Amino acid sequence: MDVDRLPSDLEQWGTAVRRQLRFYLKTWRFLGLLLFVVIVGAASTVVTIYYHSSGTSASDAMYSGTTGIGIFGVIVGAFIGGDAIAMDFGSGTGYFMLVLPVRRVVLLLGRFAAAFLVSLALIGVFYAYTLLGAGWFYGLALPWLDTGASIGMAALFLLAILAVAFLFSSFFRSPAVSMVVTILVLFLGFDIVDGILVLTSIEPWFSILYAGGAIANIFESQPHLIVTQTMGPRGLSIHSWSPYVWEGIAIMVGYFVICLALSAFIYQRKESKG
Repeated sequence: MDVDRLPSDLEQWGTAVRRQLRFYLKTWRFLGLLLFVVIVGAASTVVTIYYHSSGTSASDAMYSGTTGIGIFGVIVGAFIGGDAIAMDFGSGTGYFMLVLPVRRVVLLLGRFAAAFLVSLALIGVFYAYTLLGAGWFYGLALPWLDTGASIGMAALFLLAILAVAFLFSSFFRSPAVSMVVTILVLFLGFDIVDGILVLTSIEPWFSILYAGGAIANIFESQPHLIVTQTMGPRGLSIHSWSPYVWEGIAIMVGYFVICLALSAFIYQRKESKG
């Protein structure tokens, strides 16, 4: 073996994945989120079983259990990816990391893969509780194919959310500021915009939170765009929108590709201060 040979991009990518996974464990970020989803999932399952709120079919039970995937995915993505790039700028540690003979895009993709694996594990726990609650009432007669499709869409949603989080992280030099801004934008910003659009009768087709609603729509017998018009206070017309499954997929793919590409572009050109 040639000791002077530089590691290949694939080897460097694997090292970046392992280092980032250790970072999530060392900072207790993964364990804290895991404890959160275990407690919330257990409480939700107990309430569902106690009040027999399982709907009229196994699909209804799975639909109800997965409606919160979008919000939970946003929380996970913000906390896991909110400082993934900012940690390399404005600190001595980041400076020495970036002067190593490793391409930045390889480092970014390694961190992104680690963030995705951690986030997917947390979402898996969420689905485990959902299946437990539905299985309590309907046994093994569950919509397994739809469940698999829903998990696949949830994974795509995580890719999109993490890409957005990485993009916001690339704008800042302080990891703390980057984390706070990412959480506020993903958790509050998109939600506020969606709420305003409800009052203006405009479909929020460009919102990542709106796309997340398609994860549960897979369990509908005829997944489609639902528009419910009710009269709000002072005669306002309020529309409630639900995306087509294909529409949700298209939005997620768009966010994933565009935001990750922009993240790589900014990360490649940004200077680190040692």
